[in-house]
Amino acid sequence: MTRRRDFAGRFFFPEMRILLVEDHPESRRTLQRLIERRGHEVVAVGSAEEAELELRKQPFPFLILDWMLPGKSGVELCQELRTAPKGEELFILLVTARDDTQDLERALEAGANDYLIKPLDPARLNVRLSVAERRIRALAERNQETSDGFFAVDRDWKFTFVNPQAEKLLDRHREDLIGKDFWVELPEFTRDAFEKNYRRAMSEQVAIEFEASDPSGKVWFELLAYPSGGGVSVFLRDVTDRKRVEEERLTTDKLESLGTLAGGIAHDLNNLLTVISGNIGLAQIEAPGSPANLLSFLSRAGEAAQHAAQLSNQLLTFSKGGTPLKRVVSISDLVTQAAEFALHGSNLRSDLDIQAGLWRSAVDPAQIEQVINALVINAREAMPRGGIVRVSARNLEIDANSGLLIRPGRYVKVQVADNGGGIEKRLVTKIFDPYFTTKSTGTGLGLSISYSVVKKHGGLLHLEHTSADGSTFTFYLPATDSEPPVPEPTLENEIFSFNHQRVLVMDDEAAIRDLTSELLGTLGYKVTTVPDGAEALKKYELAMRTGKTFQAVILDATIRGGMGGVATMERLRDLDPNVTAIICSGYSDDAALAEFLTYGFRAALPKPFTRHELANVLQRAFEPGKA
Repeated sequence: MTRRRDFAGRFFFPEMRILLVEDHPESRRTLQRLIERRGHEVVAVGSAEEAELELRKQPFPFLILDWMLPGKSGVELCQELRTAPKGEELFILLVTARDDTQDLERALEAGANDYLIKPLDPARLNVRLSVAERRIRALAERNQETSDGFFAVDRDWKFTFVNPQAEKLLDRHREDLIGKDFWVELPEFTRDAFEKNYRRAMSEQVAIEFEASDPSGKVWFELLAYPSGGGVSVFLRDVTDRKRVEEERLTTDKLESLGTLAGGIAHDLNNLLTVISGNIGLAQIEAPGSPANLLSFLSRAGEAAQHAAQLSNQLLTFSKGGTPLKRVVSISDLVTQAAEFALHGSNLRSDLDIQAGLWRSAVDPAQIEQVINALVINAREAMPRGGIVRVSARNLEIDANSGLLIRPGRYVKVQVADNGGGIEKRLVTKIFDPYFTTKSTGTGLGLSISYSVVKKHGGLLHLEHTSADGSTFTFYLPATDSEPPVPEPTLENEIFSFNHQRVLVMDDEAAIRDLTSELLGTLGYKVTTVPDGAEALKKYELAMRTGKTFQAVILDATIRGGMGGVATMERLRDLDPNVTAIICSGYSDDAALAEFLTYGFRAALPKPFTRHELANVLQRAFEPGKA
């Protein structure tokens, strides 16, 4: 079935097959031509008996019946069609030469959806056809499961008809409305959209489609008001569920946009922090050896920049959920530090119970800190008048019969408990849903992001217990026997055996290029910088041709308006399968950072980085055993 645009350009209606029943030949031909102009197929007959023959041959979703016909009248045919199987699915328009309320009531009681008064006005005919098209389309789309409400008022705004569905939607009985003033009986409809659109349909004689809510704003209607018999007829349906879904989608879209914004801000902030941290490092190198205070101040500034970088990475976790950059850490130290930090400045105190000999785990420390922070903040909000947040950590072996939705194995179990009022039973299943919150100022993201983070670490976060005495959240992290990395030696005592090598640096930020060049220069490297992937390929290819090959390439993952690190790496490997490349990114959760070997890189360098971290990443890249 083909479709075309009509009715103010908003809907696509099927080209309908219409049965026209009119006994006057000239009127029949004129009406047929007017309808066919809209692209519909019209079968025109002169009596009810001929119409019945046509209906036996093929179905018609839309019938236009003249009231007065030879033999059986249009009203009688309408009544018979309505009582036939699937008769309620037809759209029937009655045409009459009489203009009075009794005829309207008789037509609607006989089952007509609408009626027209002779002589026919082409503009009003088009309005009726638009209404019919919309109704037939809606019926098909809803698979004939429901019907719209319908009511009509006369030119004095008195109710002339109310169908059963309208009684339900308006929560009023038909007998209480017929003959009564619309504005008096339904004063809530005099507000804003209702009054404006009803009066416009009456005064301009046009069909108006709009949406409006009840006074509470909780129930939404979709309405179609159109002129009819000197008054206004209205189709209405309850679209509250659809509006709710649309609002949820809009909220999701807004938060996704906010997440994208947060990710972009974090990326730019990491670039700035790279420049700050790097220049602090250069200042420490250049500072005289004696002024201890100056070096102390620079050291504090460097630490502050690193803390700012952690906050930036929390923005990234908010924006994307974050691919964990795992390393083996002491969960005991991590839990203790994170809990104390989260409670700093609050009216609560912590009760820490950490098992001696607690197993280690391979985690992204910044992300697990964020999980603990979210759980402690949740406990703080449950106890606005103060109290104790109990934080414990235990070793636990989980078997296949534990009932927990995680694989059997060794885990570190971390619990955060409060003595607040607990969580309502009806809300327990919703607390991990994105955007669910009971607080007017909350985003509803803390627990949902925490759940996602723990899951990406191969663990589980759940609400273990809640009652009037408080709530306990528990999460599990897979344990490991691996040792934490040995702290890197300080630069003063370290000998770099791979300096004086040539390094190509690609970054779209001029300040980052200059800083990286300066830092590498202090380490003895010879540096060439480029702003994007295209230039990097040109420089690398030229260096290969002239025998001045680069021993390493540092590629920024994200290049605005140009070829980024991963795409550039693919092209570089075509030129030189043995290229030694390092991926660098201000998006610390970038997949290429977490899985750099998969993309062909020898090492990864998150921003912001220090001179020491830059030196170490190059050292590892040059030594195959450490890559």
